[in-house]
Amino acid sequence: MTTTAANVRSAMAESSATSSEPPRSSSAPSYLVAGVLFYGFVGWLLDQWLGTRFLVAAGVLLGGGLGTYMMIVQLRRQTDAEQGHNSVKPSNKTSNEESE
Repeated sequence: MTTTAANVRSAMAESSATSSEPPRSSSAPSYLVAGVLFYGFVGWLLDQWLGTRFLVAAGVLLGGGLGTYMMIVQLRRQTDAEQGHNSVKPSNKTSNEESE
């Protein structure tokens, strides 16, 4: 009976450890959405203050560009971290030792 309980506990621990991690790219699109919303709002405020009508569009475009840039940076960081975590450590052999 205790073996079964130990198996269930270990399975639950593994399940909770893997399910608590968010999907690989879940936070990256939030940079795009946040950039568009934030800079669009700043553009709207500037339009209201200055009496213009084009700064909302400029803010949305700027926010989209910066959000896209930040999304790419975040995805590259996650990809590099995964590749570094999964890579095999290099051997200490030189190329001459490997060819022999």
